[in-house]
Amino acid sequence: MAGCVFPMGPESFQRFTPDSLAAIEQRIAQEEARRHKHYQEDLGDVEIPRPRPDLEAGKQLPRIFADIPSHLVGVPLEDIDPYYFRDHRTFIVLNKGKAIFRFSATSALYVFSPLFIMCTILTNCCFMAMSEPAYWAKYLEYTFTGIYTFESLIKILARGFCVGPFTFLRDPWNWLDFSVIVMA
Repeated sequence: MAGCVFPMGPESFQRFTPDSLAAIEQRIAQEEARRHKHYQEDLGDVEIPRPRPDLEAGKQLPRIFADIPSHLVGVPLEDIDPYYFRDHRTFIVLNKGKAIFRFSATSALYVFSPLFIMCTILTNCCFMAMSEPAYWAKYLEYTFTGIYTFESLIKILARGFCVGPFTFLRDPWNWLDFSVIVMA
C-alpha cells in the first residue's frame, strides 16, 4: 500500500466523525482482504511502517503544521500520523499548547470519574496516617482495596490489558496501580 501524504499546515486537520471511523474500518477491511489474498506470496523486502517520532503522543506538534485553528483546539481530529491514520482506530486531540493527545476510537466504559478516585485516595491516606487506628480500620482498608481493584478491572475491560496500543499496561501510571493492587 502506498504511503499517505498529508498536506502540511492548518488544512491537514480534519474533525474526527463517525464517517472517519467508518473510513478507518473500511481501510482495515481492505488491508485484511489484501493480506488474505496475498498470504501465499513471498513479500520479500516489505518495509514495516513505523509511527513518526515527531508525532508521538505527549509531544508538541511540529512547526511544519503551522498554527492550529482555534475552533479545532480540544476537538477530536483525524490522526495526522500516516502510521495510525492508515489502519489504527485512533484519533488525536490538540490543546492550546499544541500538545498531541492520542486516543483509541474503540468502545470504552469508565464508570468512576477521576474525582471519585482522587477523593478515595485522599480518604485512604487520612486513615493510613492515623497513629492508633480503630478496630474497624482493617475492614476499611479492605474496602479501599476493593474500590481500587474494581476501578482497575473497569479500566482493563474498557481498554484491554496489554495486547493492543493504548491498553491498560501501556500507561506507566497504571503500572503503579497494578503493582499496588497485586501486593495488597
